Amino acid sequence: MSTPDTFLQIPANTGRETRVIVAVNESGGSVKTTSVSALAAAAATEGLLVLAIEADSQRDLAHILGYDDPDADENIATLWDVVDGLATLDEAVIPARRGEGGPVVPGLWLVPGSRKLKELDDKLSGTMLREMWFSRLMPAVMGRFDVIFIDCPGDLKLTTKGALLADKDRVEVMACVKSQEKEARALTELESTLTEMNKAFGPLGINLGIDWIVIGESVSHESQGKVYSDSEAQLREAYGQLVLSPSVRRSTKVAEAYSAQTALPIYAPASAPAIEYRGIAAGMGLTKETFTA
Repeated sequence: MSTPDTFLQIPANTGRETRVIVAVNESGGSVKTTSVSALAAAAATEGLLVLAIEADSQRDLAHILGYDDPDADENIATLWDVVDGLATLDEAVIPARRGEGGPVVPGLWLVPGSRKLKELDDKLSGTMLREMWFSRLMPAVMGRFDVIFIDCPGDLKLTTKGALLADKDRVEVMACVKSQEKEARALTELESTLTEMNKAFGPLGINLGIDWIVIGESVSHESQGKVYSDSEAQLREAYGQLVLSPSVRRSTKVAEAYSAQTALPIYAPASAPAIEYRGIAAGMGLTKETFTA
């Protein structure tokens, strides 16, 4: 079956309201990229127009969405190229795919990251209001998509702070964690950073807080690790309704989907973690009904 041209071209700016969801955690390997790719695919499957922006030099999001090495493809503009002034953000948008060179995923687009993003702090060192770097790029894609996800690196440095300030009107902060004690400590660090940013940028109307907490690689029974189940219980007690349900259980399907370069809900839609991510997406209001009600 051929792919409609509408899924190859970036959507037109209709002035639609665009939600911006930023995936963060201070520690690496905290299921941010898995969660962004899965939730973005789940929302696209629901009929929404979704853009996933990769602000991480690891480029795992691009890999999952069908592009193994964006830096090596001269026909692709990366987020670094946008920062470098070689392209605008809308010019860097490409359709997500099922596997390298595979069919397009309807309704889902990507701005790929670059290994050069690790140099971002140095590049922006002399820039006025350097924390606002992302917000200067975003007008090119706002109004074109229902949802924009930004996948951040595993730290709270300039790249992540820029993503948190990407939309001055409203950014939703999605903290992604595992069922481990160090993840809870990372959330405390995140809260401190958000408080500092609110003090610094409050006059600009910035008021950041954690909106969603996604728990990944969860255990399904105490026999698999009481320490992990206790940590999850503590997270839910401490953060209440911010912690989305269900948790996403450990599964080999996640690794298989990564190897297949396909978002989990598309690679294995009937698998337990895919079903759980769809439940989380529903809890976040990432359904067509939510946007048309």
